[in-house]
Amino acid sequence: MSFLFGSSDALAAAPPANTIIGNQASATYLDPNGASQLATSNLVQTTVQQVGSFNLDGRTTVTTDVINKKIGAAGAIVYAPHVLTNTGNGADKFTITIDTTTAPPNGFSKIEVFADANADGVPDSTNALCSVTPGAVCTVPAQTVAGGNGTFPFVVAYSIPSTATAANFTSPQPATINAVPATLDLYELANQKVADVDHVVLTTDAAFNASKSLSVPAVSWVANGGVWPAARTSGPRSAASCPATIAGATSNDPNCLYTTYTLRFNNTGGAAGKFYMADTLPSGFTYVPGSAVWSSAPGTALGDGAGGDPVGIDFLADGQRLSFLVASLPPNVTQTVSFVVLINSTAEVGGTTTTNKAEYVPTKVPDGTTTTNPPTDPTTPTNPSPFEVSGSYGIVLGSTHASASPVASKDATAGTPLTTDADQTTLASGVAGSTVKFPQTVFNTGNADDTVNLTADVSKFPAGSTFRFFADGGSAPLIDTNNDGIVDTGPIRPGQSVRIVLAVTLSAPTPLPNGPFEAIVLGTSSKDSTKFDATRDILTSLIGVLVDLTNTPTGNGTSGNAGNGDVGTGPSPTPTTTTTTTTPAGTPAVFNLFIRNNDTKDNAFSLAASQTNNFPGSLPSGWTVKFVAGGAACSASGMTTVNVAAGAQVAVDACVTPPASQASIESQLIYFQVKSTGPTSTGAVAIDTKLDAVKVIAADTYGATLTPNNEGQVAPGGSVIYAHTLTITGAQSCGTQFNVKAVLPAADVTAGWTTALYIDNNGDGQIDTGDTLVGANGQVGPTVDLSGGKAHKLLVKVFAPGGATAGATDTATVTVTFPDQAKCGAPSATDISTVISGQMRLIKLQAKDEECKGTIVPSSSAALTVKPGQCIVYRIVATNEGASPVTNMSINDAVPAYTSLTAAPDGVQPSDQCASAGVTPAFAQANYAATPTSVSCGSATNTVAPGGKATLTFSVKVNK
Repeated sequence: MSFLFGSSDALAAAPPANTIIGNQASATYLDPNGASQLATSNLVQTTVQQVGSFNLDGRTTVTTDVINKKIGAAGAIVYAPHVLTNTGNGADKFTITIDTTTAPPNGFSKIEVFADANADGVPDSTNALCSVTPGAVCTVPAQTVAGGNGTFPFVVAYSIPSTATAANFTSPQPATINAVPATLDLYELANQKVADVDHVVLTTDAAFNASKSLSVPAVSWVANGGVWPAARTSGPRSAASCPATIAGATSNDPNCLYTTYTLRFNNTGGAAGKFYMADTLPSGFTYVPGSAVWSSAPGTALGDGAGGDPVGIDFLADGQRLSFLVASLPPNVTQTVSFVVLINSTAEVGGTTTTNKAEYVPTKVPDGTTTTNPPTDPTTPTNPSPFEVSGSYGIVLGSTHASASPVASKDATAGTPLTTDADQTTLASGVAGSTVKFPQTVFNTGNADDTVNLTADVSKFPAGSTFRFFADGGSAPLIDTNNDGIVDTGPIRPGQSVRIVLAVTLSAPTPLPNGPFEAIVLGTSSKDSTKFDATRDILTSLIGVLVDLTNTPTGNGTSGNAGNGDVGTGPSPTPTTTTTTTTPAGTPAVFNLFIRNNDTKDNAFSLAASQTNNFPGSLPSGWTVKFVAGGAACSASGMTTVNVAAGAQVAVDACVTPPASQASIESQLIYFQVKSTGPTSTGAVAIDTKLDAVKVIAADTYGATLTPNNEGQVAPGGSVIYAHTLTITGAQSCGTQFNVKAVLPAADVTAGWTTALYIDNNGDGQIDTGDTLVGANGQVGPTVDLSGGKAHKLLVKVFAPGGATAGATDTATVTVTFPDQAKCGAPSATDISTVISGQMRLIKLQAKDEECKGTIVPSSSAALTVKPGQCIVYRIVATNEGASPVTNMSINDAVPAYTSLTAAPDGVQPSDQCASAGVTPAFAQANYAATPTSVSCGSATNTVAPGGKATLTFSVKVNK
């Protein structure tokens, strides 16, 4: 296929400095009871380092290259344009100096530097950035220039003394332009200073200077009532049918793009002279014949061939090259030649090849010079005149069927999907209250990078059904990457595609309606809203709701997917209940929850909370949620599951506590979810989600949080390790020491459950020889820095007694106190361990692979720092630490943002991408699967014996 499907470059984007790349792996499997389980790994994080690089007028080292050769008479001021470009991945400050102290004496009477924001080679104002007299260095105050090709255009003005003569003014008089970044250690040694040179030559004869700009001159044009076409500096290239004609330039055809260039030139010398100038247009730019006008003949077209020009000028248009000769340009006179070009259909998208300089001879040319007999003297370039071609856009949405393609999936009528396999996805059934997922493909058929906004019409699904978009695999939610308020695909390169997933959370109406149900997914180009395409998703039938989560025994009568309702499967679009709490006292907001089991089978339901409708999800930083029995105090033992008999309803309270440092907020959304842990009568998972909110009234600036709350599984006689982060969230210090303890329920202590606390000194999330075991009193030494923003890593190891029965749970409550500052409160977190006879434990390791060889084996989870262009190798180790086998195990991970899976020639993948020991049948390379956004290792049918393990290893390259 010529169309690149699933390319690793499809979502490529270079990461700005200090971007944190972090992700977490997961494993799915069936435990010995046949229940589906999900285990997650520790979180690994990598910080992208700032890498510096810059150029001055395209030079990246100290050179003596002459960028500008300027000629002027005594008393004249000549202007030399320059551009500093920051090609690094972060902003930096740059100091620019103009040094003539090493030049011969009796030089310039004054040197000044001016900003030139529009890069037209002319100062923006009369306010100089620096100004010095002879013998001094002109130093421009440090200028902050954004990374990612940010620019700082400037103009150096050289004043030639009015007393200058050939005897006292050396020609050429050199000036060295130096540029030095502020943070030298970010740059390669050779790129820590860049320099080039201006030459100024004294003359008593003609002295010409010139500039090029996208601007309309002050004189009349040859048509359109004398009004020139707009001088556009950017825009999409024209359709192939657009003509390079005067009529086309005045037609206002929206499919055709024209712009106006002006070449400005003057004589700062002491005598008149013949002036020659030429401009070779960029590829894809076409001169409009008959459009050129000389300022000395307003409204009169210059002849494009031999002859036909107004008196005093000889103009020639020869393909892409335009040239002219002014017979006599007097001293102190400024003139212009302006013309119109068509940005044609072959212009390259971007600005790299569409920015060019004109050239001119700075001295008078010999007699006999014509445009057909051009001068042989060296020419001088003008300033670069930038034009940005934005290109054209096109997108197609289709299914993931083998027949899907940009052609086969394209709607005959935009927005109306085809009824073929290439543009339609069908699922047989879905459980009311559950989520069904439809995979589809988004193709970029345009010629420029594009981000596709995604919307879905699910009005033909049962009322109250909601939808959400995920990346390929259905585990990573898509977000609004371009900040226009609409979820999107992220950037897609031209000619490439990405896969996405529409996840529809089905409502639970009574009685259940008959299918089929239809959703239309619409993709719209974010660069051109007139370009859109659609695909169709069909659910054939709906199976009844099995569990209902509400705030009251009877629930809000509105459907769970409408308004603030919570009857039936949710969540609703607006919160059902909003509760107010204050900080820093840590007073929890309490929500009453009621779980009704509508199934014919008893079941246990897991309890979870998230700040988004995404589970497993996360809470806002520093927030905690604790579930207790209905009516119990928030200090009571927490729970993560609740047993509900068939046809019965059970009350549970959710204690939601914000951090002490939380600013006032009117409505922090909190999603609650219940999910069956065992099989239902239909064989499907019973699930319901609802939406509430917390209003926070902020108070003091002291505060600390202990995160996260953890859940894990442990085998009888085994242990499990939980990682926590203590973060000082207030503006004030909490002192220099803290006390930490882990408390178990008394009954669990009697049964033999125990804990051990460690300070995770290297932050790798694992207990090793460098970590500190905390004593009985839990006190940490007085040298700890507890000022605002500081974080400390803790590890809690929970041991289960050998006689623990499957299904038993233990809650370890970890609490930190501050003896030096009681105002910081006593942040706590819970570690809930469930005993199972078969348990998978995931550990994620990472290592930096600077040369992307793929031979490095990760051995630590500690945080890394890498540079763009370097690689990170990840290894996920999944081990069955239980006493019974588990089945159907698969390890899943996502390719982090700002990275791409490595592949030759830029890098190689590790050779042991998917391997196992104690797994039947054994995993091999064939069990490894990858898309541009996800990787996995596993199979639909396998058995993992106790002690058996599998590893998923892959490498990503940080985008450069």
